[in-house]
Amino acid sequence: MRVPVMSKSGHILAVDDDALNRGVIERIVARKGHRVTLASGGNEALQLIKEHSFDLVLLDIMMPDVDGVDVLKAIREDFSMSALPVIMVSALDDSDKVVELLELGANDYVTKPIDAKVLQARVDTQLSVVIAHKKISALSEDAKRRNKLLLKLFGRYVTEDVARNLVASPQASLIGSELREVTLLFVDIREFSEVSERLSPEKVVVMLNNFYDVMIDVVQKFQGTIDKLMGDEMLVTFGVPKTRDDDIERALACALSMQLAVAEVNERNVSQRLPEIQVGIGVNTGEVMVGNVGSSKHASFSVVGKEVNLTASIEAHAEGGEILISESTFMGGGLEVWIDGKRELRPNGFTYGVMAYRLTGMDGKYKLNLNQNEDASRDAPTDALEI
Repeated sequence: MRVPVMSKSGHILAVDDDALNRGVIERIVARKGHRVTLASGGNEALQLIKEHSFDLVLLDIMMPDVDGVDVLKAIREDFSMSALPVIMVSALDDSDKVVELLELGANDYVTKPIDAKVLQARVDTQLSVVIAHKKISALSEDAKRRNKLLLKLFGRYVTEDVARNLVASPQASLIGSELREVTLLFVDIREFSEVSERLSPEKVVVMLNNFYDVMIDVVQKFQGTIDKLMGDEMLVTFGVPKTRDDDIERALACALSMQLAVAEVNERNVSQRLPEIQVGIGVNTGEVMVGNVGSSKHASFSVVGKEVNLTASIEAHAEGGEILISESTFMGGGLEVWIDGKRELRPNGFTYGVMAYRLTGMDGKYKLNLNQNEDASRDAPTDALEI
């Protein structure tokens, strides 16, 4: 997916009960030529959304009348994430709260005090999604008629293999929410916020383009399904919408190939005088709710459940260049994988520890190795390091 650099202004709704914060946000966003409408509370914001057309909403969480969470839920009843992106703005820097908001349909978040460059970059990124959405709507009417079912369920976040299956199968329209075992992969650019603070918004978008261009090609190669793109982070599923016997194998091969593909991303970055990056990856296998989530006005196909949160926590513990996989993934694939250590994690929000294994390679069909010049150990050490 190519995220176009913003070439025109957008209409942005900024919602905050504090007049000073509204003024700060308005000045920051208006510098890029965007038109800004201000709302002092949740009720006023929802009324403005009914009466006007906006390209993006900047939404405070803590408000006295209707809080930002309820406003977000109301927006998602009428608008998809690509039709009206929402960036949450909060003084809270709580990872559990962030995960909750993303699951509810927030596109991104920024913390207070607001960093002008970070806010501008994230606004530009989300507005570029709106532009892409409008272009698709304008240019693909014939394709929509031929593949109405496909676009209704998955839009542009689907692999070619999944698209063919959905178009060919009349049963696809009957897909609802169901409990299913899937393998989840989270990948995240390490220290991206710190890097983006030193760059202009335009360069941040170019750097994200380089990352997504390469990584999405890897996902498609291993027939994964992109569930969410969240700024510098991506959630990929294996086993959605169709379960296959090699879901775990393809997920691990995808994770290893992503780490190897970082070199290509960095070649592009260096050629454009941009910083090199590192990524951390977490992989987990477990039962989640899979299917259409939303209302009669809008529904998105996604995965929901504690295993999604656990995968995000495992990824958060991975260092740059590292892949951590859960015990369920390690034990469930019946594969010959190369493990360089294991350690017990204490994820936020979980009352129990989780064992994570450091994946460095695999044999079998794909034969991938992160340590190209070293002999990787094929047995996991018995000692666990507590994080």
